[in-house]
Amino acid sequence: MKLRKRGLAVAVAVATAAGAFVAAPSQAASAARTVTIWSGANDAKSDNQAPILNAWAKTQGITINTVYKKNVRDEFIKATPDGKGPDLMVGAHDWTGQLVGAGVVAPVALGGLSSAFSAATKSGFTVNGKLYGMPIYSENIALIWNKRDATDPTGKSFMDLVNSTNGLAITRDLTNGDPYHWSSVASSFGLTLFTRDKSGWTSKLGYGEAGSDAYANFLAGDAKKIIRPADGWDQSACTLQKGAYIISGPWMYNHGQDTISGCSAKPLKASEMGIANIPSVGGKTVRQFSGVYGYWMSSKVAGQPNAVSVGKVLRYVGSAEFQLALNKAGNNIPVNSGALSAMTDKNLAAFGLAGRNANPMPAYVFMDTVWSKIGSAEAAIMAGKYTGTPGDFLRKAVAAAQAAIDTK
Repeated sequence: MKLRKRGLAVAVAVATAAGAFVAAPSQAASAARTVTIWSGANDAKSDNQAPILNAWAKTQGITINTVYKKNVRDEFIKATPDGKGPDLMVGAHDWTGQLVGAGVVAPVALGGLSSAFSAATKSGFTVNGKLYGMPIYSENIALIWNKRDATDPTGKSFMDLVNSTNGLAITRDLTNGDPYHWSSVASSFGLTLFTRDKSGWTSKLGYGEAGSDAYANFLAGDAKKIIRPADGWDQSACTLQKGAYIISGPWMYNHGQDTISGCSAKPLKASEMGIANIPSVGGKTVRQFSGVYGYWMSSKVAGQPNAVSVGKVLRYVGSAEFQLALNKAGNNIPVNSGALSAMTDKNLAAFGLAGRNANPMPAYVFMDTVWSKIGSAEAAIMAGKYTGTPGDFLRKAVAAAQAAIDTK
C-alpha cells in the first residue's frame, strides 16, 4: 500500500512538472458533489428511483449519475479493486456476502435511522456483525389471485387451487427451476434451504433433512399439475390475467397491471387482485424467503472528495421521504417504519402480512452455487429426469452443494 501511494505521488509530481492539466477549483468542487450509482434496472424508463433521487439532489447541490448495467454485481466486483466503478450500487441483500467476500463494499452507519428499521431488515445486509447496506424496500412472495376471473382462495387447500379450473402457477427458469419460489412449498414439508439455530442461518443445507422424501415425491407427482410458465415474468403475468392463482411477489402484482405483448387477457386493476397466504401442501407452516433491497457503498469511497455527498445520498435513500415516494412510484414496500405506516395500498400491506413467518434470505458468498444445484435438481425431478428415488436424487444434489460450500 505504501509503495502504491508513493508511486501515485511521484506520478502526480512528474505530471505537474511537465505542465500537465490541473483541475480548477470549480471542477474539483463539481467532482465532490457528483455521486455515481450503478443500477441493474433495464434502463431509465424502468427505474423508479432515479427521478426521485435527481429531484432531491438538485435541492442539495448534488449531481446523481446513474449508470445501468446488465450484470451490475459482477461488473462492480471487477471494477472496484482498480479504483473504478460507482460510489454506490443498488440491489438485493443476498449479494452482500459475495460483495463483502470480494472486499468491494464498506460498512455503513445508520445513525439516527437505526431505529427506523427492524432487526430482520438490517440482518439481511449484516455480515460478521457489521452492516453493509442501507435498506430501501422489502419483498416476499404470497398467493396472488385474480378477483375478476377466480374465486376467493380462503379456506381452500393447496391442491384445491392446483386442481381448480383456473389452476395454480409458480414461475420457473427452464434449466434451474426456481428454488426461490419453490422454497415456500419445500418449507411446508418442514424443510429450510439451510438449517437454523439461535443465531440464524447456519451453512449446513437443510433440504437433505426429514421431509426431503415427501417433498421430492411431491415434485415427482402432484407438482406436475402446477402451471410453470416457461419464460418467467410475461407469461406468468398473462397466466394471472387469465385467472390462475400464482405464487409470486410484489413485482408480479405490479406486472399483472401491465399490458402483456401477445397475451389475450386484459390487464388487471389493482382492485381486481387479492393477496393471500400460501396454503401448506406438506402440512407444516409456510416460511417463504423475505428479501430486502438497498444500497451498498463502494470501498473506494473513503477518502474521496465526494465522500460527504455519498453519505448524504445514503441517508436520503434510507429516509421515510424517499421510501414513501418510491412506494408511490413503483409499488414497493418500504422498510423505514415511518414510510411503512403511511402506505395506502392494502394489497402491498397484505404481502407483509402473508410473509409474517418468512425467513430473511441467506446472503452467503456461495449462494449462486446453492441456487443452481438445488434448482437444477428440483427441475429435473419435475421433468422426470432423475435416477433412483426422487428423495435420493435430491439428497445427492444437496450433498454436492454442501461439498462445494465446505471447500470455499
